[in-house]
Amino acid sequence: MVSRQTDKDETEVRVYKYGLAPIGYPSEEAIAELWRANRLWNELVSIHRKSRENFDKARCEAHSAYRDITEQHRLINEQITKAKSAKRTARMHAETRDPAHPLIKDANAALNAHLEKRKAIHEKLKPIRDEADKLIDKKALNDAFRKAVNEASRAKNTCGLYNVTAFEVQANFKNARERSFKSRGKLNFHSFDGTGFYAFTFRRPSASVDGVTFEELFQGNKPNEQRFVFINRDDSSKKPKLRLRATLAGGRNKGTKVFQEFDLIYHRPIPEGSQIQNGKIMRTRVGDKFRYHVVLTVKQPKSTPLLVPDNVAIGVDIGFRRTNDSIQIATIASSDPKQPAKNILAPEKMIKGMERVIELQSILDDAASDLGKITKPILNDNPLSEDHKRYGLWRGMAKYPPNVTLSFETAYKVARWLQKEPDYIPEKAATAVLEWWAAYSRRYRELHNLRTKQLLHRKHLYRQIASELVARRQLIALEKINLTVFAEVKDRDNKLSDKARAQRFLASPSELRNAIINAADREGVPVIDVPPQYTSKTCHACKTVNKELTSEKKWKCPHCGVVHDRDENAARNIAELGLAKLNAGKRQKNDTVPT
Repeated sequence: MVSRQTDKDETEVRVYKYGLAPIGYPSEEAIAELWRANRLWNELVSIHRKSRENFDKARCEAHSAYRDITEQHRLINEQITKAKSAKRTARMHAETRDPAHPLIKDANAALNAHLEKRKAIHEKLKPIRDEADKLIDKKALNDAFRKAVNEASRAKNTCGLYNVTAFEVQANFKNARERSFKSRGKLNFHSFDGTGFYAFTFRRPSASVDGVTFEELFQGNKPNEQRFVFINRDDSSKKPKLRLRATLAGGRNKGTKVFQEFDLIYHRPIPEGSQIQNGKIMRTRVGDKFRYHVVLTVKQPKSTPLLVPDNVAIGVDIGFRRTNDSIQIATIASSDPKQPAKNILAPEKMIKGMERVIELQSILDDAASDLGKITKPILNDNPLSEDHKRYGLWRGMAKYPPNVTLSFETAYKVARWLQKEPDYIPEKAATAVLEWWAAYSRRYRELHNLRTKQLLHRKHLYRQIASELVARRQLIALEKINLTVFAEVKDRDNKLSDKARAQRFLASPSELRNAIINAADREGVPVIDVPPQYTSKTCHACKTVNKELTSEKKWKCPHCGVVHDRDENAARNIAELGLAKLNAGKRQKNDTVPT
């Protein structure tokens, strides 16, 4: 992952990410530090929601028309929620996500009608809200919000959370809050699942700004007060292995420090002359296990963009076409027709591994659905109080909607807890859950371990493809396609067939696209987006658009008679469009230079 930000000193900020292997298991106090950070996030979200309520209450009290339209808005949102639930029910009965199915088509019509009504209410609400804002004391409300956020972030109110981590949680909250205002989204509470981060800043003694060299983080085993330090380096392998020692909790005095050591493969060197400003040790969940990595924010000398030739470019046609035993991920071709094109195929072993992941997920989904039919009525008849420590888990099994099935993730979590507390739900339900565990826990672990392995395999494959592509030191042209429209999103329709959706999941075209962009950005190779219209249907030889072309892999140009491979032809057209766009930009730049 790479990000870039330039400044007047001709530097740029990049993010370096390395995997970590913990030496031993982190202590309970280190895990408690993650819980404290999670608790702070939830407290800040609570303050945000209360602030929004206070703003709306003040507007309603100051402006009667705003109060009336707000009530209309609340009622239409309730109708939209019901319409979305009806759509999920329609999908369940139709056994597809295809919007052309009659049941889903009717559900969409009803949902869209409500969305249009809400849109009209929004339009009426905007000017009235502006009027109401002039009648309330926004400064006092915002000051109260900021005061509450700062008070919640104090060490005494976070059970002793390290101040750097608390500051980072607060910064993440503020960024998420700004995005929620722009997208009209909602900030959600996060249940603690053992994941999170430990934040660090790096600053020399008596310095006023953050930043140290990579070498300054090497202190060996000599006593020091740094919370993040490298204590050993092993150069016996191809890539150096570093030993990191980090303070994950405590630290107000020497006796309270909780240390943890990690091994790190230093696969991507940080350039000389760079300043490491801050870092995070991330703990993420993979099934019932955890993975660690460290992310370093580095200010480094700005790399000089490469001067690429203006007479040749590389076009990349990204897709997920099925071949005999594999999937064609992309076709790479040059604007120079003399250079042969290359089809990128996913390794057969990777495809079989990912197909096994899909098979296991289907098995676990079906088994969890059957389990839910047994446990839901039992748990509904035996409710827990909201202050019960397992209330959230109970609710996940007892209160999911009729058009939603029990997830195997929830079933697994319940089973794990029942190993220690078998009596916290009725015996019949507990027996069913534990029988499910005995039958499927091994497959659950196999699913997550295999999925992690195959995703890592795909990640390395795409990085290798991107590296080889960038090494050619030519302009790279990509189609400007919003690949998120193919993603599996709960309330979004997906026109892809079940088979095509599986192929998209196996190939993950957006991951390859991002790998190319990141590698090119890192090496200073230009990447240009071009419009995707007619790249497959335009004859590369004579530029005639074959509008009658459908999905044929091979086709013959009706004008000049040249026979094309669909994907190779598209890649060459993409390369030429990128080259034309590059040269047009150069001409425009030259025309604006004063003489």
